[in-house]
Amino acid sequence: MQVLESANEIKERAGDWFEHASDYLEARWNLGVLDVSQKTASAISSLVSALILGAIGMLGLLFVSLGAAWLIGEKLQNLAAGFFIVALFYGVVGVILYLVKDRFIKIPVVNTFIKKFYYEN
Repeated sequence: MQVLESANEIKERAGDWFEHASDYLEARWNLGVLDVSQKTASAISSLVSALILGAIGMLGLLFVSLGAAWLIGEKLQNLAAGFFIVALFYGVVGVILYLVKDRFIKIPVVNTFIKKFYYEN
């Protein structure tokens, strides 16, 4: 009889242990999901704010470029030449950026996203 009671007690303890283990695993899963959600939301919000600031910066650069082209064209007394000079400047800048894109654009962007996902902020 005592063996049966001992077996029932072991069975109850095993059931309790299994319940606690499943609760722990569920809590860890939920914590992981929340952590990934928080990091994803942070990365997306950073991306959106960078896109908005980039768009505003591009509009500002557009109007500064138009003004500079107009001013150069008036100084040369040929409006088209001013626009071609500014276009040539942007072409040179574009070629330079293309040549150094990995070092100055790709690697810093990738590093920023890695820091957002794998390190606490």
